[in-house]
Amino acid sequence: MRIWFNHWFSTAYHLIRLMQEGGVCNNGNNEELKFIGSSTNPLMAHLRACDEQYSEPENLPEKDYADWCLEFCKEHKVDVFVPRKGLVAVSERYEEFSALGVKLFADKNAEMLRILDNKARSYDYFKRCIPKIVPEIKTAHSIEEFESAYNELKIGCERVCYKLETDEGARSFRVIDGNTEELSALLNAPNTKVSFETALKILGKYDFKIPVLLMPYLGGQEISADCLYTAQGYIILPRFKNGRYSNVKLDKEIMSLCQEILDNINLEMPLNIQLKFENGKPFLLEINPRMSGGLQLSCNSAGINIPNIALNRLLGNDIPWSYPERKIPTVVNLETPLVLGE
Repeated sequence: MRIWFNHWFSTAYHLIRLMQEGGVCNNGNNEELKFIGSSTNPLMAHLRACDEQYSEPENLPEKDYADWCLEFCKEHKVDVFVPRKGLVAVSERYEEFSALGVKLFADKNAEMLRILDNKARSYDYFKRCIPKIVPEIKTAHSIEEFESAYNELKIGCERVCYKLETDEGARSFRVIDGNTEELSALLNAPNTKVSFETALKILGKYDFKIPVLLMPYLGGQEISADCLYTAQGYIILPRFKNGRYSNVKLDKEIMSLCQEILDNINLEMPLNIQLKFENGKPFLLEINPRMSGGLQLSCNSAGINIPNIALNRLLGNDIPWSYPERKIPTVVNLETPLVLGE
């Protein structure tokens, strides 16, 4: 069985290993798994977990990239395609991939994926169905709107943060902090904090083709919940984050909130719900309708192999699972050297 991971995060290296560990049963037979990896960057770590490695074209529009993926599947006889790049555009072509005999490791509900791909649309959607989890949000389409939104928000909160309406991996996320130019910042490690004056200088050069979202900075506990629909119901693993350390806690209130969110989006493939607390109340940060960059931490901590369970389920094989009765141990994320070859 040939399984293709396209342009993914380096941490997909661990997701491939988790798929391999559990094995796959298809039509009553144990399948030999061959992994194919592709990327625009030949040094991406996940390629080192693959049996075959290929390069991808850069800067293709969504539709053209989906066309390229269809051709790649034909040429390389792909059985299962695990998309990260171009996820929404690929999902919109679900039937075309199925016609090739390719099983997409992605949801059919492209309309919902399109909503979740845009943070403003996501917040608008949840304002209608679960308003209690939506923080105060303002959208800026110009530097003037950005400055006005900041001045309005800062009246009711300690700090304001911002990010692009479409973003991944929080690359554009910044916290506006008035202490970044004080002497006390001398020994601070580089981080996402900027002064308001610096934010204005940077965004004053920006065209706002992708609008900027502003909201109060939520300073409480961050939770990354890795989820998957199965025949037994949803697996929900809330991972409480503390720097490099994570604790999966089967907190009933958080799991109930995640279940409510899941019931309102009806997605069946692995996804990740990010929440953050403020004054004891959880708010939604975002939902990523794919395997998260830290999924391996949840799986190793709780002993539930979500990538393998999802792969088997895609092939019609429901793997039984259960939450651990033991205390779930803390897990730490360590950087480790990986030799990439010549």
